[in-house]
Amino acid sequence: MERELLFEGKENTSSVNIKEITPAGVRLEITVAGKVSGKVAGQIMSTHCILMKPGGTSDLDLKSIIFSNGEPILVMGKASGKLIDPTPIGQIEANLTFQTPSQKLAYLNTTKGWSEATYNMATGEYTFKVYAVK
Repeated sequence: MERELLFEGKENTSSVNIKEITPAGVRLEITVAGKVSGKVAGQIMSTHCILMKPGGTSDLDLKSIIFSNGEPILVMGKASGKLIDPTPIGQIEANLTFQTPSQKLAYLNTTKGWSEATYNMATGEYTFKVYAVK
């Protein structure tokens, strides 16, 4: 799989909501915001809906809006994650799709994305790199 870096970023947690606790795990909704840089640059806001399973793995639904020079880019994806013992840090991999009305960024509408990220639950910092998959 050939990958080209589209952008990288850092977000900080603005809220965490515990939605449900069940035998299947804990459902969380984490809201983060920050900046991205690279081929796509701007401000980003994201919501991560997470099922943290008892075994230390997670399933995530990701939704983001990037404002790049005033133009919106919607980012949607499914991800999986795992906690790294003994730290409160999670590693996350995601498959992404993009949607934008921007003429300049229209190539994103047909681009498939892949992301690798870490989330530090102690500090609330989320860092990531997003690649175009060819």
